Amino acid sequence: MTESNSEDSAYHLASYPGLELYYEVGWIFFSSVFRRVMTPEQAHLIKKSFDEMWPIRRGLAMQFYNRFFEIAPDAKRLFPSNMEKLYLILMDTIAAIVGALDNRALFESIIGHTALQHERFGVTLSQLTAFGDALIWSLEQQFGSAFTPELREAWIALYEELQTEMIKGAKIRT
Repeated sequence: MTESNSEDSAYHLASYPGLELYYEVGWIFFSSVFRRVMTPEQAHLIKKSFDEMWPIRRGLAMQFYNRFFEIAPDAKRLFPSNMEKLYLILMDTIAAIVGALDNRALFESIIGHTALQHERFGVTLSQLTAFGDALIWSLEQQFGSAFTPELREAWIALYEELQTEMIKGAKIRT
């Protein structure tokens, strides 16, 4: 990896075989496409908040799916009528993702596997977006005033990264 010589610039050029990245505190630019990258502070906030919500995971999952089906009623056909098992699967998957925040290869592997499963189910981009909206809403409901703007931004950054990896890892329909 090489960096530009300009120490005054907020931008750094990193060269990898076949890929150029331009970095500016918290953002990565991929040849005119950019996405936000989670900071270590955001990862810490997510881990801490996840530990706090683990005891109420079933209720959170139920609240999440109720909201998700309100936002994306067309997605309900993709799910079984008995959601009990999926409540656990959702929270276990989130636990695995949160646990992999410090291991990029593991994070990408988990998301890649999840993306392929969702591709097989026929998930659309609008459903994926609604999923993120329902997740943030559910977290806001569960945490109340403890869901600070910083914590909200951290979870949004995580979901944006997850969504980017899922789109990259599968053929999500638009």
